Amino acid sequence: MPPAMTDLLDIWAAHSPLAGHAPDQITVDFLLPTGIYIQMDVPREATIQHIKLLLWKQAQYFPLFPSLGEMESHMFECVNQAAVHEELEDETRRLCDVRPFLPVLKLVTRNCGRAERLLDSKIGVLIGKGMGTLHGRVSFKVADKGSCHCC
Repeated sequence: MPPAMTDLLDIWAAHSPLAGHAPDQITVDFLLPTGIYIQMDVPREATIQHIKLLLWKQAQYFPLFPSLGEMESHMFECVNQAAVHEELEDETRRLCDVRPFLPVLKLVTRNCGRAERLLDSKIGVLIGKGMGTLHGRVSFKVADKGSCHCC
């Protein structure tokens, strides 16, 4: 039986034919909150922060750009290789480390404080789960003696 050629089907592998015309670039589809779709080639090793800056420069040539507001009030979302919805709050991560299932990033408006979301994001990366799934599973009950027991 011949060996599996999984790198040929992985767009994030360095020498995959699916990677595109240049091995150091990848074509990414961006969905903006204004309903605009932008397709750009971005460096495979670029940080999320650098990619957002490139997108912001390109987006200013599209309609409804002024309605986006400030760049810092937005973040990217994607579906990762584990088929989990992921909010890319930590913008120091590289795109090749995030490894979205498909090269599609959705730009969304942040809902709460940056520090809290950044902490949740880092904890989720460390333990392999999103904090939203943990908050739904853990419930605390207070016993008669006033001590807190986790169920």
